[in-house]
Amino acid sequence: MPTLLTSLNTLMSQTVAWQKISVSLTATVLAVTFPLGAWAETVLEKINRTGVITAGTRQDAAPFAFEQNGKFVGFSVELLELIRTRTEQELKKPIRLELVPVTTANRIPMVEQRQVDIECGATSRTWNRAKFVDFSVPFFLAGTQLLVGNNSSAQGPASLAGKKVGVIRGTTNEGALQNLQPPVTIVYVSNRLEGAEAVKAGKIDAFASDGVLLEGSLKQQNALSNFRIVPKTPIQSEAYACMVPQNQSDWRNLVDISLLQFMEGVVAEQPTAVSLYNRWFGPTGFIDYPKELNIQFYKGILTSQDRAPR
Repeated sequence: MPTLLTSLNTLMSQTVAWQKISVSLTATVLAVTFPLGAWAETVLEKINRTGVITAGTRQDAAPFAFEQNGKFVGFSVELLELIRTRTEQELKKPIRLELVPVTTANRIPMVEQRQVDIECGATSRTWNRAKFVDFSVPFFLAGTQLLVGNNSSAQGPASLAGKKVGVIRGTTNEGALQNLQPPVTIVYVSNRLEGAEAVKAGKIDAFASDGVLLEGSLKQQNALSNFRIVPKTPIQSEAYACMVPQNQSDWRNLVDISLLQFMEGVVAEQPTAVSLYNRWFGPTGFIDYPKELNIQFYKGILTSQDRAPR
């Protein structure tokens, strides 16, 4: 027959065991109920701790972000450098920019899951995308146009009714094609190079993408003389912005201030800002793109905002 001391020891052992199980179960429930991100540091705290901005950008979106001689270059890449400089000023310490390649398919999940702190390439802000990420102020006005062969008589969507038009799945260009009346037959391609090759081979009658990206891609391939971009006025206009993780207002504000200061510089014709813009879109830049279009766009954005802090 067990003694009273033995019974007490047994009871205490069982109690401790149940406490461990209870703690383990509680931790499991909390982990399921509250994702790790709910307790994680903010993006700006992470940047301050590591001294690094991890930025997603594109390898195939000239003149905004692309690879040249093994390096990322482009208009958006230079904007990321402006953001890095502003972050250094804010945190009062050296900050390094680490560029990570992203694609049209993975760019939103990578921002949403905080695999990158920011994505700047050629991403249009849409309400559907804003369910998963936050957007900066827009920094460029673009729009959907059509790439056709230089021998094609097509002048726009109406002349392509019922014909095959290629598009990259998941882009805003896909939505533009789906809304066309009269409708076209949509054919999916993987990227702009494949789209241009399909037009050249006669597999499709046109390829839809942002006109500025089509021109940039053709410039990369030295193929400007083989194609035309129609119509002159985009089928659908949209604005590019940087993406950041949701609910990170301090970080998003810092990004916005960087972009607004740049836009102020372009509008005020400050040499550094104008030189950056012209390097990619000026008469002697990567492509010649109507500057006045974005000047008016920038003015509209700036008049709707407080002056960016210095």
